[in-house]
Amino acid sequence: MNLPNFMCIGAAKSGTTSLYDILIQHSQVFIPSFKEPHFFDIPNVYKNGLSWYSNIYFKNVKSEKCIGDFSPTYLFEAKAAKRILNDLGNKVKFIVILRNPVDRAYSHYLHSKRDAHETLPFQEALSKEKNRINQLDYLSRIRFSYVEQGLYYKMIKQYFDFFSKENFLIINFESDFLKNRVETIDKIYKFLDLEKEDIEVFLKSNQASEAKYIWLKQFMKKTGWWRKAIKQMIPSLKTRQILKNKIQRFNLRQITPPVLDSSEKEFIYKKYFQDDVYKLENLLNKKMNWDII
Repeated sequence: MNLPNFMCIGAAKSGTTSLYDILIQHSQVFIPSFKEPHFFDIPNVYKNGLSWYSNIYFKNVKSEKCIGDFSPTYLFEAKAAKRILNDLGNKVKFIVILRNPVDRAYSHYLHSKRDAHETLPFQEALSKEKNRINQLDYLSRIRFSYVEQGLYYKMIKQYFDFFSKENFLIINFESDFLKNRVETIDKIYKFLDLEKEDIEVFLKSNQASEAKYIWLKQFMKKTGWWRKAIKQMIPSLKTRQILKNKIQRFNLRQITPPVLDSSEKEFIYKKYFQDDVYKLENLLNKKMNWDII
């Protein structure tokens, strides 16, 4: 049974799609064509079992050295670390990209707004987040947890409770992934024990966008007879996921979103994230430099 020996577990909206698009080019890396299996974080998916997970996502593994799962919400789900330990053992390697939590939250908010899930202004969405996500199912919580998914200390600490720190490569999105891309990819090669290959590393994926056709976006969200018909025509969940992804990508056009001014960013950082970042820096023994707005 083929199973992952490394994972990129987050954070969401922090360059994980770009890293996926980079590493999938490597001849000794196998990553499913559908980027995010969400096996270890979504209860209704996890209950399908390990054999199902292997057969759906990893049955095409050949002789690749590194087998990966890029599901950035694994960092967010409190039960994921223990599930991974129980099912995959303690040798799994984890790549974690951490972005300035204010920028991450705003990018997350724009994504939810683009997909017509979010109707509130940004600051109001932040202030109402706790009450909102406590009343929602897991998938809806993922959509609206702009602050929660940026409280990195709590999330990484729960992984360190189950795995050795040596199992982790922590990447600073701004100073490592953006400003020192080549050196960072070399660190990933070393971490995964991969040989260097001539692949394209300066990729920008999953950039800010909006729907080209509102009617298509609304149609994709509807439930009803047509979903049942598609399930009958395309029984494979993986194939349906890939098809859905392709349609969604076709329906996007890049935009330049409005930016947060420095005073607003500073206010949000101090109100929601400053204490958590201080604890994170102590845990990692590493300055993140996110307080420099």
